[in-house]
Amino acid sequence: MSGALLNPIAEVHAQGGFDYTLSNTGGVALTPGNSGFTTIIATLTSGSATATNVTLSCDLTNLPAGTTCAFLPSSVIPTPSGNATKLTLTVPPTAPYSAFNVTVTGKNPAPIIPTIFVLTVAAKIAVNPTATANLSDTSGTITVDLNVTYSPPFSGFIIGVFYNTSILRFQGIDYSGGVLGNDAQVSAECVDGLTSSQCAFPDPRFDAVGVVSLFLYTNSGENTTTPTGKLFSVTFTVVGVGFSAIHLVHQELQPACPRNSCNTFNVVQSVGYDGYFTNKDCGGGNLCKPPVVSFVPPPRPTANRKVSFNATAASQNLNGVITEYNWTWRSGVDVHGYNSPSAVGLKPSTNATFTFLNIGETPVTISVQDNYDARAYYTLTIEVIRVWVDLGFASLSIDHTVGVIPGTIIHIVANAINNGVNPENSSLRLSINNQNVATEPVVNLGASLESSLSYEWNTAGLNPRVYRLDVGLDEVRNATTNQILENDTAIIQGRLVDPNNARVAFVQLIEPRSAGFGLFLGLNLPETLGLGIVLIAVVVFVVGLVKKSRTPPPEPL
Repeated sequence: MSGALLNPIAEVHAQGGFDYTLSNTGGVALTPGNSGFTTIIATLTSGSATATNVTLSCDLTNLPAGTTCAFLPSSVIPTPSGNATKLTLTVPPTAPYSAFNVTVTGKNPAPIIPTIFVLTVAAKIAVNPTATANLSDTSGTITVDLNVTYSPPFSGFIIGVFYNTSILRFQGIDYSGGVLGNDAQVSAECVDGLTSSQCAFPDPRFDAVGVVSLFLYTNSGENTTTPTGKLFSVTFTVVGVGFSAIHLVHQELQPACPRNSCNTFNVVQSVGYDGYFTNKDCGGGNLCKPPVVSFVPPPRPTANRKVSFNATAASQNLNGVITEYNWTWRSGVDVHGYNSPSAVGLKPSTNATFTFLNIGETPVTISVQDNYDARAYYTLTIEVIRVWVDLGFASLSIDHTVGVIPGTIIHIVANAINNGVNPENSSLRLSINNQNVATEPVVNLGASLESSLSYEWNTAGLNPRVYRLDVGLDEVRNATTNQILENDTAIIQGRLVDPNNARVAFVQLIEPRSAGFGLFLGLNLPETLGLGIVLIAVVVFVVGLVKKSRTPPPEPL
């Protein structure tokens, strides 16, 4: 842990310094030998006029040997609203299935608080083969497997697979020879979200038209001893020409839970890898390919507040363009959607704004479609919080700090910003050498707004020395319990504090010098001193010229 995290006070302002904090958009789940990413956000807390690039790095000490991290861009300039960089983590094939804390920090300067997220090395559930593509497959059947690799032992699974019903029609499931062995029992097999003898209760989280799902478990409730291999196979009848994603709309591996002894229910982390079927030419004799799509989650998504997302996507087909962005997200058992198909002559919107109703982990999926009707999906699970409370310093400016002559008026301006989502109340306080000299109430400060404390410090009659200036911002507290409510707190020297609510600066007063020739002009001391130096230099130069003019010419030889 860096020294910056241990020190709640950051010295700023005197020589153009700045302070910032780091945060992230969530943990990373990946399989051994592969990569995953999160977003690191650098938020400026003071010194907005002087912020420069900071270089970020990962602490790899406690991660599997051979793990690497890369930032794009490799450095970032912190801003008050937060500036982002993409962090890609890659773990070796030998990485164990586990969860690891990853610490990200910066240098030149270090952040007030580094950021920590969880890297989870997870099981892989994939459609095999990834691509089933043949122009001649216009009838008959195709079969794909759902395979699991890199998994710890488990005793059951729930898998939901989505497909395009205009191209494929579900024919059957085969789980014989799967990793659960002969002990496998079917809890539910659902098609199109319909109730049947094999599907008494379709799962509202994912069962719908175009989805086949299977809930399989071991009769003994014990873990399988072969957690790598086939889960089950799905056979489809080809009924049309076109493109169909074979999309894992839900995947869940369940660890052992022997009968009559289940007190808790956990899920093995897993990552889904989709496949696709096509029998369509997407130009130049090339079979269709799915688009490439991704999105970066927003920082601090909060329940019952509008949250904005932005996707990037590109077609892989000849002269292909993206014609549709479709967002879905799950909150409890509610599935919501937001669609942005393109109108004639217009591009579809890559942005979507919606509201999460509940807190906790929420899967968000973006699917995109191009002008060949080829579709692809991308899913991230984000952490939705109940509320974000964060008052902090936006900036602190002092117009004179070094070599100040007593009598100078020093202007001090401290700006607080509400980085939270609700209006908050607080107070800004300024003290000089431990004596409070100014207090400014912060009343009902709205989200993203700033409040200022301004103070003119008359240094007349003060002794030459270094003076310490402390600026404090009262934490947001519970009115009954006095508990700090802010989210960006840290435990420092055994106390819960908000490191972004205190700043320190120093001002140096020096002995006044001779006023020179400037007093007759009515200038103040600093101006007089500067003008006096200039006039002395001019006088010395003129005297030199006079001496040269009076020097007799040299004697003739």
